[in-house]
Amino acid sequence: MSTASEVAAKPLKKRRLITTDSHIAVPFQIADELPEKYRKQVPHLERRADGVYLVRPEFALMYSLGEDDDGDGFKETYRKMAAGIKVDPDDELTMARMLFGNDDRPSVPSFYPKGRLVDMEKDGVVAEVLLDSAAFAFFAIKDPDGAVAVCKLNNDWYAETYKDHLGQFAPGITLPIGAGIPACVKELERAAGLGLRPVCMPEIFPDKPWFVRDWDPLWEACAALKVPLALHASLNQPAPWGIVKREENAAGPLNGWVGMGGGTAEFVGMFVNSGVLERHPDLQVVFTELHAGWLAWAMQAYDYYTVDPSGRDHSKFFHFPVTELKELPSFYIKRQIKCSFMWDPMAIKNRHETGLDCLVWGNDYPHIESTWPYSQERIETQFAGVPEDEINRIVYENAKKLYRFTV
Repeated sequence: MSTASEVAAKPLKKRRLITTDSHIAVPFQIADELPEKYRKQVPHLERRADGVYLVRPEFALMYSLGEDDDGDGFKETYRKMAAGIKVDPDDELTMARMLFGNDDRPSVPSFYPKGRLVDMEKDGVVAEVLLDSAAFAFFAIKDPDGAVAVCKLNNDWYAETYKDHLGQFAPGITLPIGAGIPACVKELERAAGLGLRPVCMPEIFPDKPWFVRDWDPLWEACAALKVPLALHASLNQPAPWGIVKREENAAGPLNGWVGMGGGTAEFVGMFVNSGVLERHPDLQVVFTELHAGWLAWAMQAYDYYTVDPSGRDHSKFFHFPVTELKELPSFYIKRQIKCSFMWDPMAIKNRHETGLDCLVWGNDYPHIESTWPYSQERIETQFAGVPEDEINRIVYENAKKLYRFTV
């Protein structure tokens, strides 16, 4: 059996890759189809006396843009985008870069399959999961009818645009959280019927965490429809670098980014230790852009407090509910949790502790931290010494099965 290290001296092996973490957004013109009162709450074009402006109102809700930014360049950029930035509406590439987010590389992101396929070919990617952050749907639209209208508009655009390419692209489903969970289930069933998958969510809603039973109808629908739940890193998770002034927290953003990966273990525990995964054995949950090197430790820790005598006493004292599970927490994690990573040699090293089925790869296209167009080289390096069949499972087969690609 050949390994990546054994072929290192040969020309670079070009593997077939499936990325579970690529980014997209609907074109700005789509908002024109909404009633005016809703259009103003989502990314849209405004035609002013001196030209056309792209307005991103959701940033005003995600950040305290009225405060002194203390030299924070990100806040300044978001403040400008919330107020509106003058644009050329016919410049599709610039619009795509602005809507997809933080791209300053020579990629050519596109809203459409034909354009995306060009950059995919350069990276050896044969299929993409398309994630739209849809921040406006989560935070901006409070009116139930408006939330439903925005989500239907988004989902219909993806379904129509990618209808002939659903074997190679998996456009995510936006759900009308503001309209309530029954409305979410209804839209999930409709969008899944159009071929869309997965459901796209941030990694947590602080006011309604995943262990709350209110979510059960949505989990039941996802499981029945075989639509994975993709939870992507967002701004919802409390982080020290977000609450401590930058001058008092050297390298704070880096600390926070690393901490978000470790913090995801808590969100995994919400699904496992509350019994969500046990009650819904066909539900598949994918944690995206939060690495996977921490997963083996999380399995170990949750199991320890379930079976070790001292751990059980500790659990009883703190009222941990883990002893109510029929199986060890690691059993449910291996069966139903997936973690997407781009560069994580530790996750690869721990692959036999977590099980290979828990690991999926993504290149985070077209963001600045993306491995595009050097994903083949990065995979060759971080998978050195790993049998080819195991590499193939992690970078291709697991995602193909999970998202039902046909390539």
